[in-house]
Amino acid sequence: MNERGLAAPVALMILLVLVSLMLAFAALSQTEPAIAANLMLRHQSQGMADSGVEQALWALSTGAIADPMAGSTAPAPYDGNSFLLLGGLGGYVVTVANSLDGLGNPIPNERVITSVGWTPTNAVIDTRPKAVTKVQVKAMRFKKINPPCALCAGGEAPPGDTTNVQIGGSATINASNVSGSPTASYCAGQAPTAAVYTQGVVNTNGHPSLIAPPGGAVTQTNMSNSNFTDFIFSDSDIQMLKARAIASGTYYRGSQTWTSPPPNGLIFVDTPSGNPLTSSPPSSDMLTVDIHGNWGSGWSGWLIVAGSMTVSGNVNLTGLVYSQNDITLHGSGSGGINGAVISTNRVDTSSTNVDSQDIGNMPLTYNCPAVQNGGGSISQNWFTKPGTYRQLAGQ
Repeated sequence: MNERGLAAPVALMILLVLVSLMLAFAALSQTEPAIAANLMLRHQSQGMADSGVEQALWALSTGAIADPMAGSTAPAPYDGNSFLLLGGLGGYVVTVANSLDGLGNPIPNERVITSVGWTPTNAVIDTRPKAVTKVQVKAMRFKKINPPCALCAGGEAPPGDTTNVQIGGSATINASNVSGSPTASYCAGQAPTAAVYTQGVVNTNGHPSLIAPPGGAVTQTNMSNSNFTDFIFSDSDIQMLKARAIASGTYYRGSQTWTSPPPNGLIFVDTPSGNPLTSSPPSSDMLTVDIHGNWGSGWSGWLIVAGSMTVSGNVNLTGLVYSQNDITLHGSGSGGINGAVISTNRVDTSSTNVDSQDIGNMPLTYNCPAVQNGGGSISQNWFTKPGTYRQLAGQ
C-alpha cells in the first residue's frame, strides 16, 4: 500500500481537533465565571432570606413583635414592606403573619414567617445582576402555662365522669408565698387561687398539710372542664410538643420505668401506637410511666405523658408534671416536686374514681416560673416548627 502523502492530511485533522477543543475551552472560560457568579448570588440570596427568618424569630422572642399581634400581620419592619439591608451583600423583606386554622381563626403560639432575600439589592434602578430567594416557615413556641393551683385535676374528663382527688398521709401541698417551707413562687402579677383545684371533690385522710395562697382557698372543687382551658394543652399543643420532643430525641412510646432521671428538658411519652389518647382508647394504648428510686440529683423540665403516671421514692422534680390521665404521688425521703402537677383525666377509669392521689410525704410546692421555663430547661423563645421550612417561587 502506498502511504506517500498521508502525513499531511492526518496532521491537518489533528490540528482541526485541537482548534475545536481550544475554541470550546475558550467558550467555557467565558461562561464559567458567569455561571459561578450567578451561583454565588443564588446562595447569598438564600442566606439573606434565612437571615430574615432569624430576625423575625428574634423579634417574636424579645417582644419586639407583640403577642398577640394587633392585626393579621406585624407592624413595620415586619410587614413585608421594608427592605432591611444586611451589610454590603444584600438584604431581605420579611413578613410575620398569624397562622390560621381551618376556620380562619388565628392559632395561638404559632406564626407564619415569609422572607424574601435579595443580592445585592432589590432596587429596580440598580442594573447589576440580582438573585432572589423566597422562603417560608411556621414559627411556634410552647404555650405559657400559668396554673391556678399546685395540684390541678380535670379539664378533659368525659361527660358524666368526675375527677376526684385523694390526699393522705403527711403530704404537703403549698401554694403560699409567705407560709410553709419551701414557700411558693409566683409569676409577676399573677397568683394561684388554690392549693388544689379539681373538677370533682377532694378527700383527705391522715394528716396532710394543704396551704392556701394569700387571699385564695385551700381547695377549689366541682370546677367545669371549661375552667381548665387556659392552663392545659390542646390537641394542637400536644402535637407540637410531640414534634419538638421527636426532633430533640426525647420522645418515648409506651410504658416506661425510670429509676434514674432522663435528660432535663421536654420529655414526651406517647401511646404505644403513637395515636392521640382518646376518652376510650383500646387497652393496647393504655400506658403508665413509673418513676421511682433515688433521684437525689434531681430533674427539671416538662414531663408530658399521654397516659397515667406514678411517682414514688426519693424523687426531686422541678417544672411541670403533666398527665393526660391519672397521677399517683407517693414520696419518701427528702424528695419533692417544685412547680405544678396537672392531671387532665382524659380516660374514664373504671377501677377507681380517685384520679389524682397525693399520698405519703412528698411535698408539692407551687412554682409558676419553674412551670413556665421547666426549671430553666425549657425556652419560651420562638423557634421554627419542625418540617415547615420551604422555598417558594416568586418574590
